[in-house]
Amino acid sequence: VSTKYLQIHCLELTKCSSGTKFIHLFFCCCFRTIQALETASYLSQQADLSAIVEEIEDLVARLDDLGGVYLQFEEGIETTALFVAAAYKLSDHVGTEPAMKEDQIIQLMNAIFSKKNFETLSEAFSIACATGALSRNRYHLPVIIVPEGSAAVSHHQPVLKLQVTNVMSQPLTQASVKLDYAKSASTKATVLQQTPFVLSGDVFELNFMNVKPASGYYDFSISVDGDNRFIANKVELKVKVSTEVGITNVDLSTVDKDQSIAPKTTRVAYPAKAKGSFTADSHQNFALSFQLIDVNSGAELTPHQTFVRLHNQKTGQEVVFVAEPDSKNVYKFELDTSERKTEFDSASGTYTLYLIIGDATLENPILWNVADVVIKFPEEDAPSTVQSKNLFVPKPEIQHLFREPEKRPPTVVSNTFTALILSPLLLLLILWIKIGANISNFSFAPSTIVFHMGHAAMLGLMYVYWTQLNMFQTLKYLAILGGVTFLAGNRMLAHKAVKR
Repeated sequence: VSTKYLQIHCLELTKCSSGTKFIHLFFCCCFRTIQALETASYLSQQADLSAIVEEIEDLVARLDDLGGVYLQFEEGIETTALFVAAAYKLSDHVGTEPAMKEDQIIQLMNAIFSKKNFETLSEAFSIACATGALSRNRYHLPVIIVPEGSAAVSHHQPVLKLQVTNVMSQPLTQASVKLDYAKSASTKATVLQQTPFVLSGDVFELNFMNVKPASGYYDFSISVDGDNRFIANKVELKVKVSTEVGITNVDLSTVDKDQSIAPKTTRVAYPAKAKGSFTADSHQNFALSFQLIDVNSGAELTPHQTFVRLHNQKTGQEVVFVAEPDSKNVYKFELDTSERKTEFDSASGTYTLYLIIGDATLENPILWNVADVVIKFPEEDAPSTVQSKNLFVPKPEIQHLFREPEKRPPTVVSNTFTALILSPLLLLLILWIKIGANISNFSFAPSTIVFHMGHAAMLGLMYVYWTQLNMFQTLKYLAILGGVTFLAGNRMLAHKAVKR
């Protein structure tokens, strides 16, 4: 409401004993009702504004619920934001809590702050007004709880930091933040509960690594107290506990299939590469075993990704296997050439063995060149030509074969058909001559000439469309010719009517 507009209506309202007579003139639409709430907040507190305050509840009932997440008016976010600002301004003025539930306020916030960019200055202004009202009022103070940085802790960064602010991003340093509980997302076991966060500057901190949690994800329930106006002051947060993985007891072996010869085992320490090479053929298998531990706690780990990759040094072929742990969490991989020849396309050669360890909770994912393995397949199974298995090479060009066009009919048939099509035109000329048609009444006025030329041009355009143009080009030209022909024809008919 402009200042002049507001002064005039406030002057009229103060002359009214009830203080609401003229305000009701606004109640013809949603936006005018919101303007009435804004105007009423400038009236004297001695005036009876109860009827105006009741309109807040009526407006809340008219909000559209979008999937249980957003509440907004059909008119858009700008109107919704102006309503929130006006409702709290009037409620503070009369000393009455607005008739809005906590979940409704949260949904209104979701709608108001759903856009990051604004199309108009008025829309940005309305959002700013709503933000100020939600940050400074006597009844409801929404709380924003977000982690500073990523929601992750580790032995190198043991402290979880939270920013607790109002919707204006102003820190709520007078609040008290408490961890209600922290549960493992996988086992659902509670590892910590009823623990307060410590205020450090404008940030609340909690050293979660003091309880020595295992690596993984944890569900945090956090509450904020300290002011009875706080709403949306309980949040659920998923926190990641990261660690470092270590590889121990890495054994490389060649095992005789007949077990007539004792296995030859070589132990390798990460990150060194084994000396020499290992052989796998029809007489002996290659085996790999290892264990994974948490470097910081010494506990055994079972990451999500544990792969053994064999890379052919000559052809670039890659074969990847999954290493599975046994009941004692010892990872084992055994290569039997007779069972795995399909994966290798029976391509013998020297393969580089890599060990790949990865997980979202690992700070040091591993790609380790462990050893070279010479794999020999029977000569009768060897392919005639060894094809490269490199995935990052150009694929052969695909040659598309289109359907052959159907044969056209003979020229005689086409000419005969064309003559039959044009025969009505010849018949029309003969009939005109027979009945004595003439052009003595033809007027050479500019409108008449333009009309007939435009009509002829449109017929010519149809021919050009058939031979050269597409539909969109034809419509563009037709709109120009049609407009000119229409205007000329209208003027020509008007002249004919005047002569009669």
